[in-house]
Amino acid sequence: MTIPEYGILLIVAYLFGSFPSAFILLKITQKKDIRSEGSGNVGAMNALRASKKKWIALLVLILDLLKGALPAYYFTRIVAADELFLLILVSGVLFGHVFPVWLKFRGGRGLAVVAGALLVIEPVLVLIWLVSWAIFFVIIRRHIIASMIATALLPLIVYFTLDIYFTKDILLMILPVCLIIFQRHLERIPDIIKETKISIENGV
Repeated sequence: MTIPEYGILLIVAYLFGSFPSAFILLKITQKKDIRSEGSGNVGAMNALRASKKKWIALLVLILDLLKGALPAYYFTRIVAADELFLLILVSGVLFGHVFPVWLKFRGGRGLAVVAGALLVIEPVLVLIWLVSWAIFFVIIRRHIIASMIATALLPLIVYFTLDIYFTKDILLMILPVCLIIFQRHLERIPDIIKETKISIENGV
C-alpha cells in the first residue's frame, strides 16, 4: 500500500472507532449525557454507574469489543493484511474511541476496543492481561490501578518472550496502544487519591 492509502485507512479506522455507543445508549435509555455522570468516561463501567442497569453496561461492552473485533477479523481472516496495516488499523480505531470527533474528543479509555481486536489477532494477549489484572485487583482492590499495571506489563511480557512465543511485529503493534490506554487511565489518579482521602477521613 502507498502512504496515501495508509492515510485513508487511518481516517476510516478513526471514524469507525468514533462511534459513541455508550453516549448514544445512555441518551436513548436514560436521557443522560454520560460525560456528565460518574467519572465522565464514555465506556461500559461508567455506563453502569450512570444507568444502574447491567444490561446497558453489557451492551456497551459488547459494542465496544465489536468496534475492535470486526475490522480486525475482516482484515486478518478475509483480506490477510500485513502487520503495518494492522498497527494502523488498531491505532486508528483506538484513537477514534478515545478521542471521538462527535463528542468533542472526549471518549473512553480504549480497553474494550483493543481487547476486541486482540481477541482476533492474538487472543493470548487478552488472557495475559486478564490474569495480570485479576492478580493485582485482588491485591490492590482498585480496578483502575490494576488496569494500569496489567497494561504496563503486557508489552514487557511480550518483549521478554520474543522469539519464544511472540514476534517483534506483535510488540510494535501493542506498544503504542498500551501507552495510550495507560495514559487515559493515568488521568483518573487524582480522583482516586481524592476518593482515598475521603475514605480515610470517614474511617472506611
